[in-house]
Formats: sequence, C-alpha cells, structure tokens
Amino acid sequence: MTMPIDIDVDWNTQDDTGLSWSFRDEAIDPSRIVAGAYVVAGRGTAVAVAEVVDVGEDDVVHLRPLPGPVSANAHLLSTAAR
Repeated sequence: MTMPIDIDVDWNTQDDTGLSWSFRDEAIDPSRIVAGAYVVAGRGTAVAVAEVVDVGEDDVVHLRPLPGPVSANAHLLSTAAR
C-alpha cells in the first residue's frame, strides 16, 4: 500500500522527549497536523502511521510512530481529510 506522506520526518532525529520531531511546515497540509491526529510520516522507505503527540508554539511537531506497516494502521487515518 502506497500512501502519500503527510509530513516529512527523520525517525532517527529525537529530542529530550525521546520522540522524533519535525516542523509543521514540512507537512503537505499543515492544518492536518494537530495533536491526536494520525498521519503518514517519514522519509523514503522509512514510512509509518504516526500519532501527532503535540505541536509547540514554535511549530515543532512531536510524532510517535506506530509499529507495523502503513497498511496495518491505515484504518486510523482520517478518510475525510484525504
């Protein structure tokens, strides 16, 4: 299953929260990047469904990837937003 990436993130980049992070402006549609949302995130072949944990005032987005392939977690993605 190939799905477009909602937000670019390097899963190896973590801060003191222990979570990977990116900037909201790295998203295709920044309005979809809100705490509690599930999005397709990653880069290249390292792509996963991820929960948006929080979005800071500085637009830093913390993401928690879900285990397994995108196809196993696609049901969590909002079909209305796609």
